[in-house]
Amino acid sequence: MVAPVFMMGLVLMTPRGIAQGEMGTEQPFESPSGRVIQKGRVQTEIGGWIQWATPEGEEVEDFSYSIPIGIIRYGWRDRLELRVGAQFAENLGEAESARAGLKWSIVPGPQRLQIAWISEIENRLNDVSLQTRAPTIHRMCASWTNEQRWSARGHWGLRWESDSTDMVVAGALAREVGWQGWTVYVEPIWRESTGGRIHVGGLLQIGEESQMDVGFQRDLNTGDFRFTFGYCRNLWQAETAKETSKQSQR
Repeated sequence: MVAPVFMMGLVLMTPRGIAQGEMGTEQPFESPSGRVIQKGRVQTEIGGWIQWATPEGEEVEDFSYSIPIGIIRYGWRDRLELRVGAQFAENLGEAESARAGLKWSIVPGPQRLQIAWISEIENRLNDVSLQTRAPTIHRMCASWTNEQRWSARGHWGLRWESDSTDMVVAGALAREVGWQGWTVYVEPIWRESTGGRIHVGGLLQIGEESQMDVGFQRDLNTGDFRFTFGYCRNLWQAETAKETSKQSQR
């Protein structure tokens, strides 16, 4: 199957240059940022969704939710970050899952264009077996900014299991509105297994160390509706990261 071509979206940076840029957040988008976490810095991104859907052939609407712990990202090297994450439930009563991996900066430094590669391994916490190959997820992501009101990001990913693969292509388009730190966005998403979705919403930069977001998704094939939410924060940064941040502001 040939994936449809989506535009590379735009994701805004605030006038102080931190929204989606210096923080390099991946929430709330399907498309990860092309930036890696600075060496010595720790950043958490949490979020989830609530969905109302009508299963095929049924008239009663079904309710499901996901409240992942998200990811904890640590700047291990100048161009490499370590990532761990978990998800409590994909649907009511479903088993938990966890993942771990690396993110490598292909185009490093403060350039406007950032490109990175992500590789992760994922498994159900109650279904760990030495005889079963754990799924792996590989993603190429890119982001760009003009250091004013606009920036762009795009994403191609592949989930590889023992007997199947699932490809995803996504992009995001956003713009800052007003001077209160708000950004609105729209993100088309196409997944080989489920088809297309549209994701719209807004995110708010809170100070220089945190960000919150809310959004809505609509499945283009079934019409299912999903409400999304998330929060990101820098928990701690080593002295090397602090010095790097100070030098970049001079």
